[in-house]
Amino acid sequence: MKVTCQSCQKVIAVPDEKLPPGRTLKFACPSCKNTITVTKEPDQSGIELPGMGASVPDTTPTAIKMDETQNVPIPAGPMKDGQYLANLAEAMEDELEALVEEGSKRALVADLENLDRITPSLKKIQFIVTPVKNAEDGLKKLQFNFYDLVVLNERFNGANPADNAILKAIDPMTMDTRRKMFVVLVGKNFKTLDQMTAFTRSVDIVVNEADFTNFELILKKAVKDREMFYRLFQKALADAGKN
Repeated sequence: MKVTCQSCQKVIAVPDEKLPPGRTLKFACPSCKNTITVTKEPDQSGIELPGMGASVPDTTPTAIKMDETQNVPIPAGPMKDGQYLANLAEAMEDELEALVEEGSKRALVADLENLDRITPSLKKIQFIVTPVKNAEDGLKKLQFNFYDLVVLNERFNGANPADNAILKAIDPMTMDTRRKMFVVLVGKNFKTLDQMTAFTRSVDIVVNEADFTNFELILKKAVKDREMFYRLFQKALADAGKN
């Protein structure tokens, strides 16, 4: 869907799949900050959306719900009528700025204790930062949105480091999706950039909380190193005729 700002005439693209039919969303124009209201009319075809209580004919194969931003199946959990759209609306809060800024990078931060030290560094390198207040909030955000970067404290929301709910949700993602997401695990006992620890925890890098003064430099180096690795990896596959 394309929306035109009535104040500055800027044309803004809002993905149709991000705006549930029948709902109204408001956001600020990225150019002039004028408030824009978008309403998508309900689907009149008679086929209701997931969670609205409708069912497909018995002759129609049941479709697997897919997270269109991540290209992985959404776990089919029990949902009451309207719960799917309620979760979607909640997960989309504060996300529209990222949706309308084409090419923007997005970061999910699950570390309230160090949020004030993490956010300035990420904004300085052009990330739109979405903090989450608990594990449930983080899981909903990951279900309905894609993030280029995830910064997660191993003890977020009182988690046991070996049983972190958000980390467990990221681990089974498909290789294609996971390769596009850079995951930083924060802890008090890590040796920053220790590759073996990062490998055993299935993340891209680990960072000790004491090193946040150099977080921007650490992140830039780690991202550059990973990009170099994947370029060499893709070249090796191509040379072997597997790509």
